[in-house]
Amino acid sequence: MGSKHNKKRFFCVKYALKADKKYDELVTLSKKKIGPGKLNDYHIILDLINKDVLKSDLPGAEQASFEKLEQHFRKYYAEAIDNFLKN
Repeated sequence: MGSKHNKKRFFCVKYALKADKKYDELVTLSKKKIGPGKLNDYHIILDLINKDVLKSDLPGAEQASFEKLEQHFRKYYAEAIDNFLKN
């Protein structure tokens, strides 16, 4: 992969309410630019290279730091995140 993609590594999370009143969590790891469409679609967007929160739109998580959000999601997706960052 070329160096232009090195800084484009994002962890994106979208939540959807199911009929049984529970939430589905859709996680995407993206090397592509985060444009207005993804900013509107996703509830949480983390820049894994620059260690920055691009968006955090959940009750109680609006002011959460990158470290706190990353720690939370690494509990469930550590292997996927590590593999993504290596490739």
